[in-house]
Amino acid sequence: MLLLLAACGGGETVSAVRGVPPGMPAEGALLRLPSEGGSARLYRADSLTPLDWQVASGVPKIARALGTELEDRMVYAVDTDGRLVGIDLLARRTRIHLAATQQLTATPDGAVLGLDSARRAVRFSSRALTTYRASVEGGGTPQLLRGPGGQVAAYLPATNVLQLLGEDGEVRRFTAPAGQATVSWHGDLLAVTTDSGVVLFDPSGRSDEPQFLRLRGAPITTTFSPSAHRLYVARGRGDVLVLDRFTGDERATIELSGPAKELRVDRSGRWLLAQPESGDSIWVVDLVRREVAMTIRSPWAEDLPLVAGGRTLVIRDGDDVVAWELTGTTPTERTRLVGAAGDVYLAIPWSPEAPAAMEPPPVVAEVEPVTPEPDPAEPAVAGVDSLPVTTPVPSGDIYLQISSSQNREWAQALAQQLRDGGFAARLLNPTDPADPYRVVIGPFPTRDEADAVGRRLGRPYFVLSEAPTGT
Repeated sequence: MLLLLAACGGGETVSAVRGVPPGMPAEGALLRLPSEGGSARLYRADSLTPLDWQVASGVPKIARALGTELEDRMVYAVDTDGRLVGIDLLARRTRIHLAATQQLTATPDGAVLGLDSARRAVRFSSRALTTYRASVEGGGTPQLLRGPGGQVAAYLPATNVLQLLGEDGEVRRFTAPAGQATVSWHGDLLAVTTDSGVVLFDPSGRSDEPQFLRLRGAPITTTFSPSAHRLYVARGRGDVLVLDRFTGDERATIELSGPAKELRVDRSGRWLLAQPESGDSIWVVDLVRREVAMTIRSPWAEDLPLVAGGRTLVIRDGDDVVAWELTGTTPTERTRLVGAAGDVYLAIPWSPEAPAAMEPPPVVAEVEPVTPEPDPAEPAVAGVDSLPVTTPVPSGDIYLQISSSQNREWAQALAQQLRDGGFAARLLNPTDPADPYRVVIGPFPTRDEADAVGRRLGRPYFVLSEAPTGT
């Protein structure tokens, strides 16, 4: 394995990660699905050591991994016959669904989207199938994307049309330029990248007029941060532009060694992977330091490379799959799965060793503020307020309150980002219209353990205990 200074087929071996601070925790696992059929296996995300879990036999030949529906403990994939394959993580069984559905794709929460033979949108979620009344209009192959409130967006760049389909048959249509389309993780904003800028569509219905962000430097592709309040735009001039999603303001510029044609943000929001326009390397961008942490030779595929648990880079290296530690002072190869590169991989926020860690904690109340040094990758967001100091921490279970906001969508996005990173986070709804939405993490057995996690978050938090009534 070579760590390279430029995106090319060869070069000088270097250690380019310099004092990267610890990132998100390494909870979760890496699922290995058989490309030739047979058994499915789980590995620890940080070390690729085997876990005591497998589907021993009966898994069909897998072509693509789609995603995880955590509430039902289900993983979905597509086999080589184009069928939807469901894998029950608890029962360790496989079942075939949607044998005749096309254009199968998954949303970040694990719901599966597709088209039936009449080009009607379908949505498979919680083991139930919803068929939309309206069909996708026009010719060509649409790109299916998540919309808000169960809607499905169908983007047809060949005809410059974006359609938003509702379950009851309603259809909203937008004129959309041809380009690269991406959607926020919660489906509340869709971006189309053109060579002169980024067009933003609000599918929630608040505005039918798209917003155009005119950008210099030949934009190529765009992706959202997990919480969707940042946009990362790769440009032909050889950099990544960081934009504020709400204002369109430029927050930072991250220099690359050349243009990138594809971007991929990890679930913790800490790392950005970029695929160069040419060559067989990957740029690993540290979004805290806003710089390329290292360049590493590996092919780019739909499943790999990925960052698991916020700290482990998983790549293919020839016939092997390799895990690299990202949070040390230098990059370190941790584990190598020999001969495993031919299979399909998916990082899942679940582990058989600690399934309870994925359950939401009970409701809690804040008691004492603690403010660590802020994370430069996550500037303060308007509407997030500090809460007053009350009483000392009593005995019992302990939690962290991460935010207090009047913006429900932002709070939901933050809670989901933390859960995707491996934290047991949940959103507390207000009991009064004047109260804020609160995001909490826990429980912890001691104050020291809670503080240790709080310091690693790199953002303000409160130590919490006791459940408020009526929440």
